Parts: sequence; C-alpha cells; structure tokens
Amino acid sequence: MRQRVPDALMAASTEELTKVELTVLESSLSGGVPKDLTGHVFAIGPVGSVDGGLPRADGAPILNGNGMIYRLDFGGGGAVRLTSRLARTPCYHADAASRPGTRFEALGFRDAGLLRFSPHLGLRDHLNHAFVPMHAPRAPARLLVTGDTGRPYEIDPATLQLVTPVGRNSTWYPAAPVDHPFPMTLATAHPCFDAERGELLTVNYGRSLLHLFAASLPRLDEIAALPRSWDRLASAAASMIEQQLLRPSADRLELLAKRALERLPARFRPSAPPGPGDLLARQAARFGGAPLDEAAGDFVHLLRWDGHNEPERHALLLPSGAPVRIEQSVHQLGLTRRWVVLADTAFRIGLESVACRGSGESPGVERLLRSLLTMAHEPSTTFYLVRRDALRPGGGSVVVKKVVVPLETLHFLVDYEDAGDRITVHAAHNCATDHAEWLRPYDRHAADRAPAPARLHGLSPLGQADVNRIGRYTIDAAAERVVDQAVFADPARALGVGLYAHREAGPSWMPPDRLENVYWRGAGIWDELSTEFIDRLYAAHPHRSLPLSALRRMRAEGGHPDSLFRFNHRAMRIEDRYEFPQRAVGCWLSSLQFVPRRGGSGADTDGYVVALVTTAHRAEVWIFDATNLARGPLCKLGHPAFRPGLTLHTAWLNAASPWRGGYKVPVREDYEDFVADAPVDEVKALFEEAVYPRFA
Repeated sequence: MRQRVPDALMAASTEELTKVELTVLESSLSGGVPKDLTGHVFAIGPVGSVDGGLPRADGAPILNGNGMIYRLDFGGGGAVRLTSRLARTPCYHADAASRPGTRFEALGFRDAGLLRFSPHLGLRDHLNHAFVPMHAPRAPARLLVTGDTGRPYEIDPATLQLVTPVGRNSTWYPAAPVDHPFPMTLATAHPCFDAERGELLTVNYGRSLLHLFAASLPRLDEIAALPRSWDRLASAAASMIEQQLLRPSADRLELLAKRALERLPARFRPSAPPGPGDLLARQAARFGGAPLDEAAGDFVHLLRWDGHNEPERHALLLPSGAPVRIEQSVHQLGLTRRWVVLADTAFRIGLESVACRGSGESPGVERLLRSLLTMAHEPSTTFYLVRRDALRPGGGSVVVKKVVVPLETLHFLVDYEDAGDRITVHAAHNCATDHAEWLRPYDRHAADRAPAPARLHGLSPLGQADVNRIGRYTIDAAAERVVDQAVFADPARALGVGLYAHREAGPSWMPPDRLENVYWRGAGIWDELSTEFIDRLYAAHPHRSLPLSALRRMRAEGGHPDSLFRFNHRAMRIEDRYEFPQRAVGCWLSSLQFVPRRGGSGADTDGYVVALVTTAHRAEVWIFDATNLARGPLCKLGHPAFRPGLTLHTAWLNAASPWRGGYKVPVREDYEDFVADAPVDEVKALFEEAVYPRFA
C-alpha cells in the first residue's frame, strides 16, 4: 500500500491566533497532558505569500513563503495554548503594498525559485526557517528568528513581534552589487550563541555567479514570454539534456552563461553595471568606505555580535590569501570552546533558483533553465575551521583551516569540548536528497512517468535517491585532517535523516561537552515525491549505498512511513524508535523539540519530545516520552484553526518574557540612504506610505 502525502501539509493559514486552547484529541494520561511538561515551544514555517496562505495556485515552492511563528505554552498539565504571528519585516510590508492592483504594483516582487525578488526593491527576507535562543545570567532569554537570505531578527518572546534586525543594512555586504533598498544578502539559517561569552556568531557571504544573473532579473519576465514555438523547442532541448546528463562544472557554467548573455538580443541583455563613480562608489560609502570589489564575487564574513553594539565583521581567508569560496550555501554553523565550524552545505541558493520564475507562461523555457543550471550537490562536505581567539576586537581578517569529509551534509552538530584541538562533528548526510528542489508541474514520476500531482506542486524535498546517513568525525584542526570517523546507514528502511532535537543546554545554558542522544526525524519513502529528474540527477552518486533499482522496488512496494528515532552518537546506533502507522494517507513528521522534564535529573533523555505531525485529517501536536519513543505518543492535541502546513525548526524557552534587549535598529535610519539612492521615485513614496509608518 503506497502512502499518500496528507493534503493538510499543503494547506497553511495566515490567520494569526492568540492563546487558542488546544483540544486533547487522544491521551493515555489521566490529566491529558504531562504535569511536568512546562515552558514554551516555538516553531516556524512558511505560509505562502502576501496574497494568502497555502496552497498557491502558481505552484511556487513552499519554502518561498512568509514565516509564521508559533508558540505553544505548556502550563504543567493544564491547558496548552497556541499563539501565532507573521514575521512582518519591512520587506514584507513593501511586498504587500506592491501587489497587483495596488498603486505600487510596478515595483512588485516576483517569485524566482526559492527566492522572491523585485527589480526595483530587491530580495525578500522571509524569516521562515529557525530560531536562536540567547541566554544571559539574571536576564530574560532573548530569541532570534532566521533564514538563509537576509539578516536574522530579534523577536519579543511574549508578543512574537519583530523587534530589530541583527546589524544595520550597512553592516551586511550584498551578494550582488545591485542598487536596492533590500540588498541581496546571504546568511546562515543556524547562527550560534555562546552563553558563557555572551556572543552570537553568524555568517554573511557571497557567490560569484549571483551577481551575473542579478543584473538579468529585470529581463527574465520577457524571456519567459517568448513565442510558444520557442517554448516547445526549449522543452525538447531540456529533455535531451536530462537524458544525456550533460552537467557542466561550475566554472564551465559561468563561462557558458557569460557567452549566452553575449549572444542574446540586445533588449534581453542585462544593462552594463554602473561604473566605480556610480553604484560601487555609493555602496562603498554605505558600507563605511570599505571597497566592495569582493562583494561582486566570492566572500565569507564571520560576524560576531555581543547583543548590544554593531556586529564585528571578520573576513575569512585561505592560507593563500584568497577569500573562502562557498559553492553551495552556509546553512549551519557549529561552535566549540575554541573553534567556529562552517560547512559548505548541500543546499544550493542562487543561480539555479533565480532563473526559475515559476510564472507558468513558458514552462519549456523554465524546464530548460532547470536542466542547464541544476547540478547535483557536492558529494562531499568542506568544513572551514576558525580559531575563536583569532577574532580580534573590531574585526579584520582571519585565516581558516580546511577539512573535507566524504558525503554531503545539510545539518550538523558539534561537541562543545575540543581538547587538544580535536573537533567532533556529528553530520546528517542527506545523500542524493535535494532540499533545494521542489515538485514542479512538468515533473514526471520516476517509475510510470505520470505527471506530478498538482496538489503537491511546490513541496520539497523531492524523493530521496539513496539512503541518508549519520556520520561522526573527529578532526585534528591543527593538522587539517580527519583522525577518526564512523558512519551509520539503515538501508533496510532507506532511511532519510531530517530535522533533529536534543537537550541543547544545561542549567548554565551552555551546551553539553559531548553529545550523546539526539532525536531525529526519519523521513519515510514517499513514492508520490519520487521524480524522474531527481533519480537521473543522482543516479551516478559516487557514494551510493543502495542501488537505485532496489530503492525503486521499495517505492513500488509501498515504501516506509516516517519515524522518530533516538540515535546514540557515541555507540553510533538507533536505540529507540517510533514508526508512524502505514496507512493509505500517511503521517508526515515535521518539527520536533526536546523539552526537559520539570524537576528532572538533567539527563539528555529525561524529558519529552514535542512533535508537529500532519495526519490525514489535520495538523496535530504529539507529545512523546523521550525515554520511550517506541511506546508511541502520550497524547495528541489539535485545533481546527491550527493549519501550519510544513513547519521547520523549533526552540524551547522556560519563560516567554517581554523583550528588554536594549539594542534596536531604527527602521528609517536603516533604510533612508538606500531609499535615497533608488533610481525610481515611487520607491521613496512606497517607504513613506507603506513601510515607515508600520514601525513608527
């Protein structure tokens, strides 16, 4: 029996809720909810565009959506209440004010794959991905909300309203030198906070291919409206490329892109970039007079923030003096006692996403762009190691160490203890599973080539094409080499490894010296999400564990449901697992959060796992005993108005106190120089009428 993806996963509401009491749907406990479960669980997920929630008629990827912040309030066995708020950034209000039919529609944003971009305003910062708690002695906890494209923001844990970005616009370098009020900023979705030192570490970086196509974005709408005969020709060319697996290297792709732009008719070519006396000079003035040559190419800056002043910027360099180059993304950071760990993660953001407009007017052109620009992610992971004592007050440059491990990585954790400069990395290897790909109207099923189900258009990740793995690596930072490693795989279930939860801190709010037990989402085999394109893209994966033919048989036999499992990272084995029931409509496990038991021992299994699960009927909150997952959920909660769709990462605070941070960037001061330089007068009017008043 093949399981069907639940429809509720594709239905997300933008309605904001305030202290709605959840109903106990099922419970094995006399009181309904554990009495020693307290505090506040925060979750986040994308809920569509400014035009409404999900599903979206245009099939845009779910991840390209405004962030909705959810908070579950647990009161020690009493009622569980839910509050939710949209992450309304200045660019959110600009987007809402420039929708079709409004006065400012000519400035409007367009979907560009995973990104949302306006030729006149810049790049949206959706803030839909993760949280970072910031704890300090004798002070209320602070909380950041983050994404991969834009600055992190601090929120008020009590109201869930945005308070301030981390750093002014001028602190963050743009990934492409284009003149927009909302610059194209690339960051990490998972910064790290050190409670002992009271500092946040995050990343701002740029990729060389981005600036080439950023200048072309104003013309992509015209290219998408080419004659229908050209569109059919583009579709045929895409089919040939997909079948022959012609995959140019990144360097070759850049050369081909430049030549292709040169051969386009003049009206389709991007305008020549302004000279040094124009745009670059203005940008240099914005960024403190610093030259921005590298901002048009490759750069990686580590930002350190004390929570009170402007972040310090540290440029990361290779021993040769060249800037560190990111090929894919920096989705996550790790923090040890003496080191910051960055990874070039298997989640591509940029060229291949920007070129996919998703308008539906010329599907052949979009398919051709996808087949040309989408490459399999790197089958290995490059880690960059930065000594924390090399980060000098005030900023500067620092030389990194570099280590490469086999197998690709999206998420990873590290042991805080690093005695002898031995760094232990725990990596979730999403082998041949592409989280930057989503189901598109022209996708075909991997087995019968049937068209992709319309109800699932936009969902990601697409079906995995190999077994995911969990790796543990001990790295000698000084010698830049791996000295010990162990890798776990579960080919019997073709296990996918997704989101995670663990006891993140003890009474001092510092992480444990060594990780042992971590709770993981075991992604099931969802045959509906298996596509011909992804199977072909990863057919030649160099570290294949399960033959693709065997994986296809497992899909045909019904696959496997999702699971929640506890993995012992010392013993490198699964020690406890709950497998969701195999049904015609499956259960999709999304977010999960470990909550320590009130009055407990402090052990890393002494608590509860709070999980958001989408069933055949609705979204539900399932609560598990962290010491006995196999028993199944202790209770299930829900409410008709709770319709989150796909949710992502989580956080837990023992108290949701009103914000008292002190640091706050005034919105008008943050944008006025950028708005003043905007070449279109309507931009100034939009900010005065629709943005600044929202933050007065």
